[in-house]
Amino acid sequence: MDQNSHPIDSYSIEELDHQPPMPWDHLLAAIRRSPQLSAVEAARIAQHQPDVTTDVLNPLPAPGPPTWDGLHRVINTLHRKNLLPDDLPQTRSASVILTHLLTELALAISGHRGPRPDLQAAFAETRTEAAQVRFEIECITWLIAGRLGVRAAASGSLKGYLKHGELIPEFSRDRVLQTVDTIEALFGGALAFGAAIREETPSLFELDVQLAV
Repeated sequence: MDQNSHPIDSYSIEELDHQPPMPWDHLLAAIRRSPQLSAVEAARIAQHQPDVTTDVLNPLPAPGPPTWDGLHRVINTLHRKNLLPDDLPQTRSASVILTHLLTELALAISGHRGPRPDLQAAFAETRTEAAQVRFEIECITWLIAGRLGVRAAASGSLKGYLKHGELIPEFSRDRVLQTVDTIEALFGGALAFGAAIREETPSLFELDVQLAV
């Protein structure tokens, strides 16, 4: 299954470490569980520990769902950087909107919607198969959500691969990992991003408990 992944430039993780690539599901688990590291660095370290096994579908400890204040901060940041999508889903779930934003960012920054040279991400080839686009975007979105501690189920072909060992399309590991790092860097890295989405702004109308009658 994992023979379908390939590097896109001379700086791929596999070439840097001179080791055969570890199974993609093992690499996903290692990256999701290392938000203190960049995705590329977490993958590089995992390459040197191929015998460590992790249940990729085992839920990560969740510090709490994103708040509306945190979501507004994310939206404002994307607006300033001209990366905010035109439409947002109509829902009362901040988690759903955040996942939607991650998916839209993944499409834009990976180059699947055209080049973004200002963001220094790994661009997609001019003609990329639809199945490859979907799989890479599913991986990027799921990786970032996991690194932020946001509950988001794997979907599509990624879910089939992780749960049932289904075949996956040819894809670029480099583009997935570099896009994850580029998106997280917009907010200062995964840990800072995770803190930002849980930001709580004190209300101007809150009363001190001791003063409330």
